[in-house]
Amino acid sequence: RDEDFDTSYESLLSLAATIGEVRPRHTPDHIINSLPTGTFKEWRNTESDHRCPICLDDYQEDDAVMKLSDCSHWLHKNCLQVRPWPHM
Repeated sequence: RDEDFDTSYESLLSLAATIGEVRPRHTPDHIINSLPTGTFKEWRNTESDHRCPICLDDYQEDDAVMKLSDCSHWLHKNCLQVRPWPHM
């Protein structure tokens, strides 16, 4: 339960020592650059989603989109290319 979670500084230090450094993962650039790209109006069909599953905004006709391999999902190009925060 959330109420049982100890959020004290000491507890968080102990948790960090137990699980190690947590770093966000992202898809390598060469994979992202290999995905098919286009505009929504170029790739849209009757079965296309009309909303980006990352930002949940509706696609506009001229939005740049990328298609994931082996599935029917299209994503805003900028949503997929967002990079993680730099490591401090």
